[in-house]
Amino acid sequence: MAEIRQLDRVQPLGRVAAVIDAAVAPPRSVARFRRLFGSFNPWFWGIVGLPTLIAGVYYFAIASDLYLSEAKFIVRSPKQVQASGIGALLQSTGLARAEDDTAAVQDFITSRDVVRMLEQKNDLREVFNRQEGDFITRFPGILFWRTDFEALFGRYDRFVSVETNASTGVSTLSVKAYRPEDSEMLATALLAYSEQLINELNERARRDALDTARREVDRAEQRIAEIQTELTAYRVKQKMLDPKSASSGVLELIGQMNAAQANARTQLGELLNNSPNSPQIPLVKNRIASLDKLIAEERAKLSGATDSVVSALTEYERLNLQRELAEKALASAFTSLEAARLEAQRQQLYLETIAQPNLADYPLYPKRLVSFAMVLVSCLLVYGIAWLLVASAREHAAA
Repeated sequence: MAEIRQLDRVQPLGRVAAVIDAAVAPPRSVARFRRLFGSFNPWFWGIVGLPTLIAGVYYFAIASDLYLSEAKFIVRSPKQVQASGIGALLQSTGLARAEDDTAAVQDFITSRDVVRMLEQKNDLREVFNRQEGDFITRFPGILFWRTDFEALFGRYDRFVSVETNASTGVSTLSVKAYRPEDSEMLATALLAYSEQLINELNERARRDALDTARREVDRAEQRIAEIQTELTAYRVKQKMLDPKSASSGVLELIGQMNAAQANARTQLGELLNNSPNSPQIPLVKNRIASLDKLIAEERAKLSGATDSVVSALTEYERLNLQRELAEKALASAFTSLEAARLEAQRQQLYLETIAQPNLADYPLYPKRLVSFAMVLVSCLLVYGIAWLLVASAREHAAA
């Protein structure tokens, strides 16, 4: 009986203790909260949780829709050959793509010059600052104090891009905007400005080629005029119109005197044989001596050291040869000028639009799920790499 009474006393005390414990113990929600924060990893939340949360809020609640307008074009030239893809089609028309000039157009589309043109003619600032745009991507956006041209140019790359297919040479122009009509307008304007650039390159190449050929013609004409002036001065100095004709006259005169001298010598021989005492012998001898003197004088005129026909003829022939060479150079320069004119007309660049800019009816950007998934995966990779590095450092420290 005593044991029963003692047990009865213990049971109420146990019940009281259980009630007190139940009153003091926290509820289940509080316990779960404590377990959650008891295992809280600040590195995980800082590297993965917070960036993912920010990305989710931005992409699914803040990011504005962007409408894409695409255009496809190719720059081609008749002087090159292409045998594959679209190049084969263009080759059938005698045209092929021009790789260097395609790169020039691509660089122009992403240059400051075209941004300046769009700003002045197509109100680019207003297009990038539409009310539909979110405060992060539109211009000037969160950097409201940066409204200068460099800030506009830095934002331009986010909306406009151009890529070229290396195998076909076809370039794809992509323009994004907050309104579909804005993206189509900018794409159309960029194609027009690119075609204007191609026309300027054509005109510059044509002008350079023709100017070079014209300079060669002018140089040849100037050289001929200088040589003609030298010839005129030389004729005045030598007092003869044509040294060739003068030398021919001297040679003819020497020939005649040689013939007369030969006749006189023949006559003298006959007189000495037939009439040794003839009074004509001295006269014939004097005639022969005179002819010898005249022949010597004429030969001196023909081939003397100075002021001779030979020296005059040599200088004349040199000048005449230079004139002939200059005339040939002038004829060649005229031929080159005509060839340059034909070549300039033939070797033109063409910007051929394959696909016109489209008017988008649905926003393709931003890729919300893809972008959010990329942020999550990137953060997880960074966290995994950091965890491995920390674990490796701890193992080395423990060892």
